[in-house]
Amino acid sequence: MVAGSAFAESDLDRGLKELDLIDDDYVYTDVDLVTTFFNAVAENQAKSLPMSFNRFVEINGFMMTPYYSYSNYRYTIPFDADERKTVKKELSSKQNLREICEDYYMAEKFMQANNFTMVYSYMDVDYRALADITINNASCASALAP
Repeated sequence: MVAGSAFAESDLDRGLKELDLIDDDYVYTDVDLVTTFFNAVAENQAKSLPMSFNRFVEINGFMMTPYYSYSNYRYTIPFDADERKTVKKELSSKQNLREICEDYYMAEKFMQANNFTMVYSYMDVDYRALADITINNASCASALAP
């Protein structure tokens, strides 16, 4: 676990606890029930897709299981060749990984306790792949290391 104690319990952590889906150490208590819960979350999220993430990016796809989530993001603005290289480099940078870990992964204690993996997949306006960012305990340990 990577410095998880420095982060407060999230709303999702509290919700999972209230439903008795995780224990006091944030470990799943019943994987079948957790699967049902995350399937419902994913189905609910899918109803609103695609949706705008900000004025440059939309979310096109989302799925979640007890140990894995996948989010697909599409830039809605075109890039020339140099901009495309810059965006790919920035998405894959240690700074970006650090920010994702701090803002999204470390905030969810259940993710750390269950070695959850998050994948963020980015594509350009023409649906060409830009980068796939994988976040889990190991990648966050590396990104947060000095």
